[in-house]
Amino acid sequence: MQVMTNESYINRRKKIGELAPFAGLILLAASAVLIVVKPEWLWVTMAVVWVGFIVSLTGSYLGERFVGANAHWKRVPDALKGLSRDYWLLMYQLASPFVLVEPGGLTVISVKPQGGQVSYEDGRWRHRQKLGFLRRFAGQESIGRPDRFASAEAEVVRDQLAKRLPEATEIPVRAVILFTQPDIELDVDADAVPVPTVRVATLKRWLRKNPLSPRLSVEAQVLLSEALLLDGEAGVE
Repeated sequence: MQVMTNESYINRRKKIGELAPFAGLILLAASAVLIVVKPEWLWVTMAVVWVGFIVSLTGSYLGERFVGANAHWKRVPDALKGLSRDYWLLMYQLASPFVLVEPGGLTVISVKPQGGQVSYEDGRWRHRQKLGFLRRFAGQESIGRPDRFASAEAEVVRDQLAKRLPEATEIPVRAVILFTQPDIELDVDADAVPVPTVRVATLKRWLRKNPLSPRLSVEAQVLLSEALLLDGEAGVE
């Protein structure tokens, strides 16, 4: 598999994710000092508290996605290791962060960072996790409707491709939901869930079992490569 990565995009957000939590703590500590030293500066103190809280949440949000062993830009390529050179993984190159270019079309990989237990039944998603309330308070997004979000991501990529390549209507674009936390427990009926939902350990198996077919024509592959700027100089996994 070949990989094309927007490294500057990742590095900027990684740096913010590393520094913002500390900056938030400093601001919160400063507010505690202000309330003692300058109690008449109440509004200033409250402003510092809110800024510190927002900075901390921003750091938590970006840290979950860009910092550490479970950073999305690490976990997604790990999940796809071993695919042939016919596959390209585009990271932060298109409207969706992760798009896999396959011989038969495009697969938009919609990444979800939640751990714990995730289930889908009767049209409803449920998420259970220890200290879930505290995790959400600290910036973890709720489970929401990952199927709708993934479908919307695929639609945006489809529209983006159509602007670059008028013939894009002939190129299939699908979505798959990927949960990246190692401890995730999925209780999802593959026949009932609106969008395929997998773990890191099963993504590659799912792709091989459900290939986009038939393969694109040589002409379509050339046009797609030109539209997505696949120049063959990217890294290889």
